[in-house]
Amino acid sequence: MPNGTGKTTTIDLLRATLSGSATDGSWDRDMVRGLQKREGRPSHGSFEVRLQLNEQLVTIILNLDFENGRASYKTTHGKGQVDGFHPPRDFQRFLTETFVKFFVFDGELAKDLLNPQQVRAETVVENLFQINSLPAIKRKVSEYWDRRTSKVTATEEKGFSQRRNRLGRLRDRRTFLVSQRKQLKDERDKLAAELSDRVDLYDRATKKGEAHGQQVARLESRCTHLSQKAREEATDLLEAMRNPHALSPFFAQKLYDLKTGLDRVKLPESAAREFFEELAAEPECICGRPIDDEVRSVIQQRAHQYLGSDDVSLLNSMKSSIHEAVGESRTTPEEELLESIAALEVSVGKERDAQNELDQLRLEVEQADPAVKEAKEQIERLRARISVIDQELEKFKNKSEDEKDERTFGIKVIEGRISEAELRLAEITETRDLREKRDILHGIIEGAYSKARKGILTEVRDDANQRIHELLPNNDITIAEIDRCLKLKDQEAGSMGETLSVAYAFLATLFDRSEHQLPFVVDSPAGAIDLDVRRRIGELIPTLTSQFITFIISTERPGFVSSLKKSSSDEIQFLTIFRKGPRTKRYEDEARKLDGTMESSDGFVIADEAFFDDFQMESEEV
Repeated sequence: MPNGTGKTTTIDLLRATLSGSATDGSWDRDMVRGLQKREGRPSHGSFEVRLQLNEQLVTIILNLDFENGRASYKTTHGKGQVDGFHPPRDFQRFLTETFVKFFVFDGELAKDLLNPQQVRAETVVENLFQINSLPAIKRKVSEYWDRRTSKVTATEEKGFSQRRNRLGRLRDRRTFLVSQRKQLKDERDKLAAELSDRVDLYDRATKKGEAHGQQVARLESRCTHLSQKAREEATDLLEAMRNPHALSPFFAQKLYDLKTGLDRVKLPESAAREFFEELAAEPECICGRPIDDEVRSVIQQRAHQYLGSDDVSLLNSMKSSIHEAVGESRTTPEEELLESIAALEVSVGKERDAQNELDQLRLEVEQADPAVKEAKEQIERLRARISVIDQELEKFKNKSEDEKDERTFGIKVIEGRISEAELRLAEITETRDLREKRDILHGIIEGAYSKARKGILTEVRDDANQRIHELLPNNDITIAEIDRCLKLKDQEAGSMGETLSVAYAFLATLFDRSEHQLPFVVDSPAGAIDLDVRRRIGELIPTLTSQFITFIISTERPGFVSSLKKSSSDEIQFLTIFRKGPRTKRYEDEARKLDGTMESSDGFVIADEAFFDDFQMESEEV
């Protein structure tokens, strides 16, 4: 299909039909009417998809009313056709807007897989392996407990209503706070990504020119080194200032006098209280005389005049510490502290001078290039907004119990009050034991979910990295973590070819580990990939799925199609689709001579491999 033939439109319609997303408010009138055929301007149109899962057959039709700008669905399975998007339950976890994007795939999704603002890679893994059923079970357990507490007749109806209502308000408050926090975090992530791009742009601009770039890099390295040195010296200085004797000779002299006084009164004694207590328990004294009850009583009483072994150890430790700290001079600690302060002042001054010199260089670039100055202003605005958001996020960590429920922002505080309110409601409804069982079950489910999620994400990451190494043996690119997106090790993104390869490796791992054979529909499967990697991806695809549909332009055929054909044991269907026009005359004449050619008022569909291989236009923009 040459550019302009409808590849992107077909992909969009396929995703919308499979996910039911066209009627959730995302398709407005202009979007629906934009799909109307130019020739003839029909009033209605439709797009039909037929699916099979095991023995279940399903047809989903997306109907488009161009006059009113509306989209609607019809679903056929089981007993007949119904209005709306209603696939069977077994299909539903695959037919969500997020999940459909992963098997109806294009180059944009490949980039989005590395962007935390676009896709939730871990969500797709959870859906595919049904880990998300565990949180669903947890919700069902909570709903069961809620139903039990609502049905039990309380001995005090008024008290029951008050406790139940407060619990409802607390849960609503938690939902509101969690939603607010998520919105702020999402905004912060988006701003942080934008800030990173602006900083990169600014850094590249300020380093234009070899000599100027080297000077900026040298100063940046010097600033980093001096800043680290100043931080280390400041940390050591603060540690030293914790010692009173270093702040003033007065404290040093008093400590020394304490040690001298202990030495003068010969403390601690050589004998500890425990020695006399043990002696009183013996039948004879160490001098050989027998110890009777009267002597034993006197020894026990006088033993309290001596220090215990713990006291002796403490005093010895104090004397040793004072000697090590104060030494022979009462002024040396203060002198050393003053030297450290002076050294820190020098380091801070050097750091400030280097930073001023770097700022001056950057200022020169900003004054010479308005775009750089604008980037600097954007960076400052973004940092200011991020700082405000960080302050806003802090309120959700507040642990104060002083405010009323509706004025409390600390999520942990609200959750604590919810637990207390649930306990009080359980008491009045005589369901306390049931609540404890619910909490135990919640803990088991949360532990299972956390362990399963971590284990599966780790296995998927490791398997995907092995495939990346096979596709790109000479590239040092690795997935470090699967979270909101695929996070690469030691880099934010790769080249377009690397990005596509990472996406194929990730999807290959998902499809290979799934118990279901998902179809794989790809727009431009090898756009920016070199020939060698194209061949490897062509070899990989037949192992991913039993049904592969791809939309390509003629420039993508070399390396990819031949490798795909060679690696596939199944028959491949080759279709060529193009619009009629003055520059396609030769192909139109050839198409009419072939069996199975479908011709419409404005285009052709040809099912012939030789025609597919021969089709080549001077420009793909038809």
